[in-house]
Amino acid sequence: MKTRPVTLLVLVVSVGALLLTEGCSSATKRKWLTFFFDGVPPETSPSSAPTGSAQGSNTNAVQPGVAVTKPARFIPRTPVIHKPYEENKCTKCHQSEFSMELVAKMPKLCFTCHKDFLAPAKVKHQPVENGECKSCHDPHQSFNKKLLVKTGSSLCFGCHDNFLEKAKAKHQPAENGECLACHNPHANDNKKLLVKSGSALCWDCHDNFLSKAKVKHQPAENGDCVSCHNPHANDNKKLVTKVGAKLCWECHDNFLEKAKVKHQPAENGECISCHNPHGNDNKKLVTKVGAKLCWDCHDNFLEKAKVKHQPAENGECLACHNPHATDKKKLVTKSTPALCWDCHDNFLEKAKFKHDPVDDCTTCHNPHQSGESKLLTKSAAKICFECHEDKDLKAVKGHAGAEGKSCMACHDPHVGDNAKLLKPSAVSK
Repeated sequence: MKTRPVTLLVLVVSVGALLLTEGCSSATKRKWLTFFFDGVPPETSPSSAPTGSAQGSNTNAVQPGVAVTKPARFIPRTPVIHKPYEENKCTKCHQSEFSMELVAKMPKLCFTCHKDFLAPAKVKHQPVENGECKSCHDPHQSFNKKLLVKTGSSLCFGCHDNFLEKAKAKHQPAENGECLACHNPHANDNKKLLVKSGSALCWDCHDNFLSKAKVKHQPAENGDCVSCHNPHANDNKKLVTKVGAKLCWECHDNFLEKAKVKHQPAENGECISCHNPHGNDNKKLVTKVGAKLCWDCHDNFLEKAKVKHQPAENGECLACHNPHATDKKKLVTKSTPALCWDCHDNFLEKAKFKHDPVDDCTTCHNPHQSGESKLLTKSAAKICFECHEDKDLKAVKGHAGAEGKSCMACHDPHVGDNAKLLKPSAVSK
């Protein structure tokens, strides 16, 4: 008689369980049934279900000649599990198995197992220094390496502004989210938490173009790459911080501001059309030596010339011209004839009589090359008639019988001690 209440209780519970599982999924039903009863059969997978009558229609039947595509296989990701959590050693971090309270504050708690990398470091990442380890790491498990809560730059942009969003030019590591290629995420002794300082960091990816260069741009030699380049992203080619000559004026004096005459490439801010911005083997970091550099833009007037001015032939263009800017036409470093006296003897100093054109040597001479001797702009027989009239010359008695002769047979073209610049031999006549 005592067993009747027990039997009745079991019956009520069973009926209740059946009612609870009514309308539930098969998995939920099985979970409830196994709680109350032993020997509940396993779930029947859809693949083992009866296929139905062979004579019935089968919409899933494979058609002859049609390739069967296998469904994509699901490969579960393996989580990274924090070792104490994996070993169920909750009290390594928590005050008890049933408490969320930690046994110590972070990062002190973390340093009970991990090496204290903060103590000796001069530069510390703010979240690390504040003990906000969980802002980057999951303390239990994660599907990301190092138990990170997010991967790549998406983690960094949780705090830092996303400088990549609107940038036209992006540094490859930054664009790839490889922030740790350049930065230590915790602490070290370098500014900006860089893993290496100066250009040593850049050489990890870029070729060291300075190692064999004889002439080096000072910022490049000092490893001040970021004085010219943005290390992350901006809107300029080569990630330069400013465009054209504006970047150069950060260190160099702006020689264009007050200049009247400006070399076109310099005025256009095309400094690197002539100069290598990093290093090479040429003085002034010019990309080519001598006139070869000038021929990149100017026509090579020496190729077919019969007579060549020595500085021009030697490629010493800068002996006469300023490559950037000046107040003089043709960018000459001095006006003639002062420019010419840098090489030629000044025959004007002690002269009694001077030919008027000698104040501008280029009136008669081509400063680069010519087809005539002495670099004359025209033949000796014709050049005088650029200024003198033939009819006036014929009216002079002394010219009688001089027709067809060179004027320079009797006259010095530059200076003399006699009137009319007559040579001593002509005076005696």
